Amino acid sequence: MTVSSKFLRYLVTGATATGVHYLVLILLVRQGDIALLGSIVGSVAGLLTNYFLSSRWVFVRASDASSRFARFLAVLVLAFGLNAAFMWIGLRAGLHYLLAQVLSTFLLMLINYTLHANWTFLNRESR
Repeated sequence: MTVSSKFLRYLVTGATATGVHYLVLILLVRQGDIALLGSIVGSVAGLLTNYFLSSRWVFVRASDASSRFARFLAVLVLAFGLNAAFMWIGLRAGLHYLLAQVLSTFLLMLINYTLHANWTFLNRESR
């Protein structure tokens, strides 16, 4: 698979995971929860969706699924923290919660793709 087709699949996967994230965020905010909590819970739902699709459709499967999942969890923890930090900064700056989330999502898309392509799902077959 070429880098451009892999990245296109990553974008489709990311859009799906982002849709899950935003759906959870909006539903929780509409139920009266604070935006930061909605973003955190939505982030977890989106990240799990992303792993499921990335490991089965975007990246070549590594032979050891447990180490691949451990690396994914490490990136998830980093992304989780960065999303919360980016949201906090955006909300403190007075941005609407959805605009803050869009900016966070864009930054995390670039960071996550780089980490997943070069570490999480890397194996001898994908070089």
